[in-house]
Amino acid sequence: MTCPPDYQQLLAALDAEIARIGEMHGATLSCGPGCTSCCQAFSVLPIEAACLQEAIGALPSASQERLRYNLEENTARCPLLIDELCSIYAARPVICRTQGLPLAYVDEEREAIEVSACPLNFPDDYAFAPESLLFMDGFNGRLSELNLAWCRKRGLDPNRRIPLREIGCSGQTGV
Repeated sequence: MTCPPDYQQLLAALDAEIARIGEMHGATLSCGPGCTSCCQAFSVLPIEAACLQEAIGALPSASQERLRYNLEENTARCPLLIDELCSIYAARPVICRTQGLPLAYVDEEREAIEVSACPLNFPDDYAFAPESLLFMDGFNGRLSELNLAWCRKRGLDPNRRIPLREIGCSGQTGV
């Protein structure tokens, strides 16, 4: 299985927006190699799990062995970290790509913009201009559409969230 091109296109579009936002906040962002404050054992959608499984399978055997060891630890930390670095960085899912940035979601009912930002990067009273926010609704909507179509072709539950720990544990995710 190769990670679907339409999912890769979504990641490329997201990465371009992340780069734009990153440039705007460059001096403020403390994120970088070795910062694992946000690296938790998240769960992902089936389409993302399949792409991650492919990336894990392409790792050198020594890295795969380290990941097996990490999985045995059963902590809240992301099991895909090796020496405080993401072992599958190029293939990391949407949630991991956006951590640390000022994320915005439109709350239509309240007619407001909800902002979530890493406290290591931005103090509580930080004033964000709308153009400095990473609006996630469109990206999450597209991810949901891609996941739904991908799952329908395979007879999978598109609403299932797959823990990262489950992806690495079994080598089989049912995806």
